[in-house]
Amino acid sequence: MVLLPSRRPPVRRGIAALALAVLMSATVTLPAATAASAAGSVAAVGSAAGGSVTALTPRTANVKVTLVSVLTKDMAKNAPKVDLKAAAAAVSEAGTYWNRMSAGRLSLTITRTIANRKTAASSSNNFPVIMDTVAKEIGWTAGSNTVLVIFIPRKDVIVYGASGNLGAGWSAGPTSGRILMPYTSGFTGPVMAHEFGHIFGLGHANSLQCSNGRADVPRGNGVFKDPKCVSRSYGDSTDLMGVSQFAMPQINARLFEYGGFGRGNEILDLGTPGTAKTVTLKPWAGTAAGRAAKFRDPVSKEVYYLQYRSSVGYDAATAVDGNRGVQILKADLNESESLLLPPSTKAFPGWYATNHAWQAGSTFTTHSGSRVRIDAVTTDSATVTVSAPPELIPPADAIDAKAAAAKLGAPKAALETGLRDFGAKRTFERGTVVWSPASGIRVTGGAIRGSWVRYGSQDGTLGYPVTDEIRGLRNGGAAQTFQRGSIHWSPTTGARVTLGAVRSLWARLGYENGAFGYPVTDEIRGLRNGGVRQDFERGTIFWSPGTGAHASNGAIRSLYLARGAQAGYFGYPVSDEIRGLAGGGVQQLFERGAIVYSPQAGAFASIGAIRSAWLKAGAQNGRLGYPTSNEYASGGGTVSQNFQGGRIVYSSAGARIVYHQSALQPAR
Repeated sequence: MVLLPSRRPPVRRGIAALALAVLMSATVTLPAATAASAAGSVAAVGSAAGGSVTALTPRTANVKVTLVSVLTKDMAKNAPKVDLKAAAAAVSEAGTYWNRMSAGRLSLTITRTIANRKTAASSSNNFPVIMDTVAKEIGWTAGSNTVLVIFIPRKDVIVYGASGNLGAGWSAGPTSGRILMPYTSGFTGPVMAHEFGHIFGLGHANSLQCSNGRADVPRGNGVFKDPKCVSRSYGDSTDLMGVSQFAMPQINARLFEYGGFGRGNEILDLGTPGTAKTVTLKPWAGTAAGRAAKFRDPVSKEVYYLQYRSSVGYDAATAVDGNRGVQILKADLNESESLLLPPSTKAFPGWYATNHAWQAGSTFTTHSGSRVRIDAVTTDSATVTVSAPPELIPPADAIDAKAAAAKLGAPKAALETGLRDFGAKRTFERGTVVWSPASGIRVTGGAIRGSWVRYGSQDGTLGYPVTDEIRGLRNGGAAQTFQRGSIHWSPTTGARVTLGAVRSLWARLGYENGAFGYPVTDEIRGLRNGGVRQDFERGTIFWSPGTGAHASNGAIRSLYLARGAQAGYFGYPVSDEIRGLAGGGVQQLFERGAIVYSPQAGAFASIGAIRSAWLKAGAQNGRLGYPTSNEYASGGGTVSQNFQGGRIVYSSAGARIVYHQSALQPAR
């Protein structure tokens, strides 16, 4: 059973306040030499692109702790004092934890204890103020392997104005710093160990949270490339460096290696997978060599860690139910922090997740296509298979060759990987080469590429290009086809996107060589009932969910537009133009009526009761022939419409037909 507090605990907050393994801020009044010594303790291995393993060197130290409880100036006379014995026990508990993590190289010894020291600081001061004030009052200065631990008579610690914090720490070097704690409680031991984790150079254990549920996300320039993904601070609730809890879980394999802990043989390096590699993981909180594993993605170069959380050792209270199983981690945007990649990256409620581990039968796929299959999870081990399908690895040489053949010039950037559906792209002086396993290697450039980018590139409506640009079209035009649409360009119309049913109808009409010519707008959305329209050189296509896509052009379109198009009386077209009528006539049907055209009379509306009477009389094939006017008020509360062979008059009594004497034959 997970050890949870009886009420929801507050979370530690404040990035700078919690010493996320960064060097001292300029606002901290510590000697310059101290900050410089901290800088010297960091060794960088690998690239800075997110695939590196930037680690602290293993350290051996007996850290001397000065433990102080204070009486702040705002402390009420009858307020209880800090239980210094319990505080010392918490330091001892933290010392035991880190001694275990460091394979005996690190230990904590309380060398000085000061009880109930009166201070000029108030308990409501921000933590740096209290730390600075007490340090000066007792003559403590930062130095190698020294830590100042201060307890204040308050239930929480103020971090830059924010209350509800269970502790705050600040690293002054690889094994030196200061910690501020509130009254002792069931949290004190784990929080103390957490804060010493910051002293030893570790950041937080976070988890990936994506509103779109994606399992992994690429990063670049210090941010995730998918704006729907964030790093949930403290989100790994199975880790000491995550959210506060009564238990003290084992720090994860990523932080373990980053911090230079252990014997150095705990994590098996699988290298860069090609063919499938199967490995057996032992409980991470155990002691076996090679009990975890890591691999480097062949495309993104990011390093992924695999560990088996089981109810063993420090994980006994937390690695249960959905948190018992295989965990997958990598470095967060801040290299000192870890990022858990759980089975579901959707936001979970509250502070503690219940499904942080992958179970047998599931498969995790990196954003670049490497796969981790969970083969089995037993009581004492888990078996996983890691593979990188070769068909998902971007063909870098072929991409460069394509650019050379297209005369795109020199590259402007390195190959960018980790795009949607395992794609990649590289930008050159005169265009971009885009690749995905499904679409192949394609060149985009100029105005067509600009339009594609405006539509979200491969992540947007169009998806990846599936052809190169097709040149030599009518009037010097060009086109490119994408997974879900196309872009056509001409010197006079520019680059325009066609999609879905509108594009399909335009294709049936002959694309740019047909009656409509090139598109002159993109789709115009947000019309009545969720409709869409797109204008072309010689016509318009209208679409709505209830009517589908229909084309309108010429005199019929002109009248339709003049009457308000889809927003007017007619509504959306429900047919294309119907040609081949008597005398070369044409008509188009709409939700409420029709527009009828004849070469002799032009285009006129046909609606309502008058239209019904005209149809009953044989429409254009009857004695009335084609309409020669729209409806008009004809006096006495009547409405009339003129036709070649007469007129129809409508009143409250109904519609009646008045024929011309010459209307003896229907129009031919």
